Amino acid sequence: MVKLKTVVQDNVEPEEGSTYKIESTEQIKTMVQGFEGLRVVLRSTDQEDEQVYATMLWTREVASSNSKLGAFIAAFESNDTDDWTGKTVKFVSWRSKKREIKIVK
Repeated sequence: MVKLKTVVQDNVEPEEGSTYKIESTEQIKTMVQGFEGLRVVLRSTDQEDEQVYATMLWTREVASSNSKLGAFIAAFESNDTDDWTGKTVKFVSWRSKKREIKIVK
């Protein structure tokens, strides 16, 4: 019998046009290939939506402003993820190569 160490997450990607509060950011490194990234966990500002949302931002030296990572850095004008936690953001566009988020004031 094989005992898996895999954990299943019930998180889904945020949706374009929706607004979320960033609950946490967690630095991740994949076990097999050693890719590094940041897992951003979000909750909808819609009180009736109890779903937990999350997205992976794969880190690299240079990122396009239209990439997932670039969209976050451009919106916050900071790559210090401590500044992101607790902030509310709107996912203006969340399609491949056309990502944009805005901080909700």
